[in-house]
Amino acid sequence: MKLLQQFYKKTCEAAHLKVGRSSEMSWQPFDEYAEQYDSWYSEKREVLESEIKVIRAFNLKGFGIDVGVGSGIFVEASRAYVGIDPALNMLKIAKRRGIEVIRAVGEHLPFKDSTFDYAIMVTVLSFLENPVKTLMEVGRVLVDGGVFVLCDVPKDSEWGKLYEKKKAEGHRFYKYAKFYTLDEMRSMLISNNFIVEEIKSTLSNPPYSQMVVEEPVNGFSGQGFVCIKARKNPGSSKAIPS
Repeated sequence: MKLLQQFYKKTCEAAHLKVGRSSEMSWQPFDEYAEQYDSWYSEKREVLESEIKVIRAFNLKGFGIDVGVGSGIFVEASRAYVGIDPALNMLKIAKRRGIEVIRAVGEHLPFKDSTFDYAIMVTVLSFLENPVKTLMEVGRVLVDGGVFVLCDVPKDSEWGKLYEKKKAEGHRFYKYAKFYTLDEMRSMLISNNFIVEEIKSTLSNPPYSQMVVEEPVNGFSGQGFVCIKARKNPGSSKAIPS
């Protein structure tokens, strides 16, 4: 934590937990049911291992941040030094996995400009109150040329269709979510001064089939988990309004 103190943005100390009601509703179930959420991955080991393989394939290096770290299930693969999340009970689990944690939201990252070499965000975009502001914040805290890996369940996949169905049924985790297609995710990155470099995906099998551990594939052809590697466009840093 001492290492982080030199990068902490003092002006954000009050703002980094500022959230709107809609955002709070989207993350509160993850706080209330943190242990149940984390145990899902224990029951779906093949899914977890397949997703971990994709993240590892990017070979992230340097000083990294996990935005929306949750229970820290992907920490070993991402090698991020610090994780932020608004759900306190999730952070308690993540801390046990060996990552420094700070309670904050993606729309108000409590760090100085150009702090991190890379950032990663796994299945978080769909639960953000303001995804555009979060992407701007990620760009702000990255060094010029820093890497951002954005992973999510594409709306235009069998897994995405399953979660859309769960959302419609009022599922406690998904009822406030907004899912995006791969093209929408890519467009958001480009519009926020990121250069898309690479796409990898996994979970080729539909959600109700027999799961096996899969190797990552390049590109996207309907898989249920996709990661986009983008790079911060040098010179694109801009002040983020509070």
